[in-house]
Amino acid sequence: MVHSLWGNGVLEAGLTVPSVIPTVRVPQQREARTGACAFRVVFPIRNRICALKLLTLSTWLGELRELLPAASPDLSSSAVVRWPAYAGATCPLCGAFEGSAIASHPSPCGLCAAAPPTFDVARSLFAYAGDVRAAIVASKYAARPYPVDAVVLRLREALAGRWRDLIPDEAPPTVVPVPAHPWKYFRRGFNLPALIASRLSRHAGLPFDPLALSRTREQGPQARLPGILRHENVEGAFRVPRSRKVPRAILLLDDVYTSGATAEACARALKSAGADSIVVVTVARAVP
Repeated sequence: MVHSLWGNGVLEAGLTVPSVIPTVRVPQQREARTGACAFRVVFPIRNRICALKLLTLSTWLGELRELLPAASPDLSSSAVVRWPAYAGATCPLCGAFEGSAIASHPSPCGLCAAAPPTFDVARSLFAYAGDVRAAIVASKYAARPYPVDAVVLRLREALAGRWRDLIPDEAPPTVVPVPAHPWKYFRRGFNLPALIASRLSRHAGLPFDPLALSRTREQGPQARLPGILRHENVEGAFRVPRSRKVPRAILLLDDVYTSGATAEACARALKSAGADSIVVVTVARAVP
């Protein structure tokens, strides 16, 4: 069944509209993941974004082509069943895809060994490529209906199978979607992570809290930034609404895991508000 993206209320959007118009501010200096520090040294604060102008025209055109959806991707339920789930080795913390050989006692990847993430663990079902990528891009940028229910069934199978140890029976987590910025929600008319999170909570019998997090600002789309700028772009961009009680165990759901910057920023906000355990689940993960 292909679910329509239109006509969903604010509850499924996973956002709250701020009382004042968000303003752009320079984020506080903070040590991000490996690579960001070197960029700070080379480029002063006011010149970091300007440094991107050094990219050639062909590079920008290549980035633009990456955002364009396939002419007519197959978004049927039968097509989703054929999407190949990643079954290789992963980092036990951030879930980075590490190849086909699965170790009995895997070690954290280099990034996690140097700076463990704020969240407890992250897992992604598919590689962000081929039909998986085409479906997400077509949904976000071409207003094509995303096959929410079919994708949720695949996620539920993983949670009940090889990801079973992520959700202990004695402490079922509350599903929390990564919120969209209000202006992006009104422009698109939906928030894809919230649509998926809502259906997953119903299918898996888990609590759902679409308003646990709000997005207060966004300097620019993450998809257009290199990894070294993604952490700064979302630094302080998420918060827990005042006086809202945060669930102790959370399943944070997003559509794509790229650098981990968004998951990290959300986890910091949630743990600062009282969350104890955060499991990040995404539909897809970007691969080199």
